[in-house]
Amino acid sequence: MSYQDILGEINGDLAYVEKELHRHARSSPTLLGESSERLVQAGGKRLRPAFVLLSGKFFKYDLQIIGQLAVAIELIHMATLVHDDVIDSAATRRGLPTVCSQWGDAIALQTGSYLFAQALKIVAQYGNQEIICALTRVSLEMCEGEIEQINNIGNTNLGLRTYLRRIQRKTAFLISACCAIGALAGEAPPDLTWHLKKYGYYLGIAFQITDDILDFIGSEKVCGKPVGSDLRQGIITIPVIYTLQDKIRGPQLQKIIDKNPKTENDWEQAFALIEGAGALRTAQRLCDLYLRKATKELYYLPDMPPRRILVALTDFIGTRDF
Repeated sequence: MSYQDILGEINGDLAYVEKELHRHARSSPTLLGESSERLVQAGGKRLRPAFVLLSGKFFKYDLQIIGQLAVAIELIHMATLVHDDVIDSAATRRGLPTVCSQWGDAIALQTGSYLFAQALKIVAQYGNQEIICALTRVSLEMCEGEIEQINNIGNTNLGLRTYLRRIQRKTAFLISACCAIGALAGEAPPDLTWHLKKYGYYLGIAFQITDDILDFIGSEKVCGKPVGSDLRQGIITIPVIYTLQDKIRGPQLQKIIDKNPKTENDWEQAFALIEGAGALRTAQRLCDLYLRKATKELYYLPDMPPRRILVALTDFIGTRDF
């Protein structure tokens, strides 16, 4: 089943979110409106808003409230992407020129800040104190995760625990917050809010592991970035960590990583070592472990259409190619 088919039952609500994203992006008459609109037009899976909507549908569902909070979450996510592109000097995202490559770093940084401020305005209007606190915590954690990644550029001494701490801050906490915020906005009981929050956390870990696998096996046309782009930037992800633990291929990969400058042939050899070490399969098994943990949390929730959609989304995360 395709991603679009899975979300078919909430397509109308996602269309509302999309319309509101465009409205908020265009609200500035300055260049910020143009650069923000370009980001919205670039599209994306809109996975985070979907989690807000689906979590809310278990309880007291009001699209005007929960839909706006879903918009705020996606604006925050887009703001982090713009800032990431500046840090990474990324030329493309989703196959299109990034804001920083088209307008420069200064405009890109202001665009990210503008989107974040738009999100704050929405949350101030529609969020309660718990929701505001949840988004505050996750925003701080994302910043910490990004700094940790920057500080560890090129560091091949990372272990699994350090890697998991980084990706929970960069990815898992936000998806967890999406699920919790949908539940809180729907006035869910605390125990069910907790299970949705845990579901989002486990799924977020699996989502990022899948991203790190796709970095090596996904096509540039589909993923919108060069193959192995993280390793090229010195970002050490789980397939690299597992390969470095291989007694034969690990030292060979380390030698390539230490080499400066590197040729395209060097990168191809590095990717072949990662494949040959079975690191991608091992990473997939770790991903599957977290997917099973996520699915287990769903069965504490009522047997309703949103639960079935979330189960299908969980399966999709484990097999996606984009």
